[in-house]
Amino acid sequence: MESHIKDAIFKIQDSKFKKKLVTCDLKLKSLMLVTRYSLLVTVLLATGCWLPADVYGQDRQRIVLNLEQCIRKAIEVSPEIGEARYEEEVYKYRKMQADSAMYPQIELFAITGPSPEARKSDFLRTDVKSTSINGVFGSVEVTLIQPIYTFGKIAGYREAALSGIKVAQAGTDKKTSDIVLRTKELYYSLLLAMDMRNLVLKIKDDLIDAIKKAERQIEIGSPWADEANLFKLRAFLGEVERNLNEAEKGAALARDALITIMGLPRDIDFDIADSTLTPEDKIPAELAQYLRNAKKMRPEFIQLKEGLNARNALVRAERSGFYPQLFVGLRASAAGATNRDRINNPYVFDHFNHAYGALFMGLKWSIDFGITKGRVKEAEAEYYKLTEKKRFAEGAIPFQVRKAYLDFQEAEKNIVALEKAHKNARKWVVTAMLNFDMGIGEAEEIGEAAVIYAQTKANYIRSVFNHRMSFANLLYAAGMDLVDIK
Repeated sequence: MESHIKDAIFKIQDSKFKKKLVTCDLKLKSLMLVTRYSLLVTVLLATGCWLPADVYGQDRQRIVLNLEQCIRKAIEVSPEIGEARYEEEVYKYRKMQADSAMYPQIELFAITGPSPEARKSDFLRTDVKSTSINGVFGSVEVTLIQPIYTFGKIAGYREAALSGIKVAQAGTDKKTSDIVLRTKELYYSLLLAMDMRNLVLKIKDDLIDAIKKAERQIEIGSPWADEANLFKLRAFLGEVERNLNEAEKGAALARDALITIMGLPRDIDFDIADSTLTPEDKIPAELAQYLRNAKKMRPEFIQLKEGLNARNALVRAERSGFYPQLFVGLRASAAGATNRDRINNPYVFDHFNHAYGALFMGLKWSIDFGITKGRVKEAEAEYYKLTEKKRFAEGAIPFQVRKAYLDFQEAEKNIVALEKAHKNARKWVVTAMLNFDMGIGEAEEIGEAAVIYAQTKANYIRSVFNHRMSFANLLYAAGMDLVDIK
């Protein structure tokens, strides 16, 4: 029996073992590389750049937040949302300017300076060649213009500004949706990294137990003890420890990214309320319902609708340039000088000494040879450019909704399949370790079983992550992600 066991153990060729070890290494490496890549991409999307961490102090404030709290905190401090809100203010003040155009415009012009002397006694003389500049004068002129009819210019600008406000408000909602989705991705990515780390720790514990048993067998001189098996297990353990280091780094990066997007101090002791990823417990509605909601609630559709209305209003405003602008007005002027007599004669006007006022009606008509037409064509081109964007969105956004819906269904099916797979793989690991303990199994089988278990369990965890994220993407694509936030 002893010779049979030893023959079974030593029949493994060195080349075959090396090949298996490389295969296990590549499988574990690909497992951790996918996790690391997804986390790094998420961090870069969230922060835009890497911010070096401050040295944490001795006494750190501890804060634990759930997903909803993280989202509200991220929205509260987001500079992107703050920028979008100021964009709303820009359009509100543009509307203020457009509204004010219907009210009177008053212009006041005042001057002062030296005045040449002029007296009544010299009024009829014809031989006055020059006078002395020995005084000062002051003059003020006031002009009031009240528009009567502008052929749609003022109304067009007012309507465009009003629609611009709605576009900016939808833009704020769009930025808020982006922050909500990004925060969810970071939160779930942190849970993903934590679960991956726990998985590697579990595999590490299994290998350490197997190594201890192999060492104990060698110490007591067990007939099936073999140092080659011990070396194989230690080799597998080294690879697992390397992947554990990567998992620890991934969890730290995900946590730091979440802290950054929420604007929390870098020296804070932060943790999330959840400890592991769980499948989405909400049951989605029918796909048709999400498609209808997307057309009504998606910020991009609101932006396109109001943007087209604004562009159309600007076209009308530019076309008004072909017609005159009618107005009524008042002009008054008064001037006085220290060295001039006032002449009360309607046929004689003294620029330095007078007073008058007049009501009038007028029109202003700017005639050019192509400038106004070019502005109209430019406004029309902007309008048609936006119609093409609308046509693109009408196809792309429903596709985005359908893709998220199908991703959710796929993740749901994968969870069911992979849950069975990783449980069976776990049973394989336990069986392989028991066989090894009894001397009828090989260390290579333990490593191979551990790799398969790691793969199926990791794929299960990623499927749960995809389940969560696909539902988040579905709400985002349908414009329903802000319902609970507002």
